[in-house]
Amino acid sequence: MKKYRVKGLQSPDCAATVTTSIQTRAGIEEVNVNLATGEITYGPAVCVDTRMLREAVESAGYTLEEEEA
Repeated sequence: MKKYRVKGLQSPDCAATVTTSIQTRAGIEEVNVNLATGEITYGPAVCVDTRMLREAVESAGYTLEEEEA
């Protein structure tokens, strides 16, 4: 499993913007962006395309970093 982090989050509003962007593009109902760590988590049964995730984060004005778990 890969971990994704968002670079550039500075406030709860930033995290909310990224969360909304991901939910809107992917149709995922449960998304959490941790402001302190920048880590993105979503429902365990949902498979998300990395390209879509990157586009959603970048359209919100942030950078997606991918880490191996």
